[in-house]
Amino acid sequence: MKILVIGGTRDFGKVTVRKLLERGDNVTVYSRGNVKPEFWNDVDHITGDRTDHIEFINSLRNKKYDAVIDNVAYTFKDVQAAMSVFSGNVGRYLVSSTASVYGGPGHAISGRAERTNNPESKVDQFIDLNSHCPIMENDLDLSEVSLSRDETVHEYAEGKRQLERVLFENKDFPSTALRIPSVVGPDENGNRLWFYMQRILDGKEVILRDGGTAIFRPGFRDDVAQSFLDIIDEPKTVNKTYNIAGLEIVSLKTFLQTIADVLDMPLNGVGIPGTILENQTDLPWDDWFYDFFSRPLLYVPSILRAKTDFCLKTTPLSDWVKTTVDWYKTNDIPDSIGYQKRDVEIDLCRQWQKAYVDFTEHAFKN
Repeated sequence: MKILVIGGTRDFGKVTVRKLLERGDNVTVYSRGNVKPEFWNDVDHITGDRTDHIEFINSLRNKKYDAVIDNVAYTFKDVQAAMSVFSGNVGRYLVSSTASVYGGPGHAISGRAERTNNPESKVDQFIDLNSHCPIMENDLDLSEVSLSRDETVHEYAEGKRQLERVLFENKDFPSTALRIPSVVGPDENGNRLWFYMQRILDGKEVILRDGGTAIFRPGFRDDVAQSFLDIIDEPKTVNKTYNIAGLEIVSLKTFLQTIADVLDMPLNGVGIPGTILENQTDLPWDDWFYDFFSRPLLYVPSILRAKTDFCLKTTPLSDWVKTTVDWYKTNDIPDSIGYQKRDVEIDLCRQWQKAYVDFTEHAFKN
């Protein structure tokens, strides 16, 4: 097959290109050309800036592909440009979306807030995560998504919701949107697993926000990449949206314990209520990648549709955690987000433990 990958030089996009080449596809990568993976000489390359829509359209005009995989569409205008140039020239258009379209603190809104006092905020357009478990694709009504900008909503999540709406309204364009979760794997942008691994490795106390009770369904980088290939090969996936995630549903504490077991290190976790962490500390809870998996408390997308339509393939969590840990152990990685405040985290854990002991001793005496 003749396939264009927009992006494709980082994260799961890079793995997708590798998998396409392994099965014998003719691959073209559209990117700025600043990053050149090891497969660079095996692909065709079109140099361009995805955000320059005029250049994008001119560079790809009249080119025909069996499938286009768009990993760097972040706004509805990006998708409109793709529709303009690919309509009638592409068999399939696959776009990377995100599980953050459903909402939730730390995903679509600030990690510190469930709601906003702004009466014009679009936060209420997001679903109630407490009453949607698992989260089904149809739980989000794309027809109600506004195309205006709301500063109270994270720009990334808002942009993905808006581009999905545009595709939803244009059924004559053969598209598929993949709602991708917090992806973990070797050489992953954001180093989500490294955030926890580095803290476990130093042997000191690790904050477990709300006791590590957050429940989520992570995704492995290579499984996400494989999903693109499997969707391309399955006709029934046209004009559908899919949650992509791993099979296992885990708590944050279980996830960290899995990492600790692979490292053969103890998990010195200290459970502290989220309200205390937000209100009594200046730790960077608003940072997108700080303690990424600790909020919201419930975030479990259903993968039933993906399993049914194209037999979504998933790697056991213990296997891909080991693969990822081994990669971090053999590569020189900068400190994780917030690690410069590691002493603050440790001191907070010890103060909380002492206060808890003092409280229980006093309670039993009375």
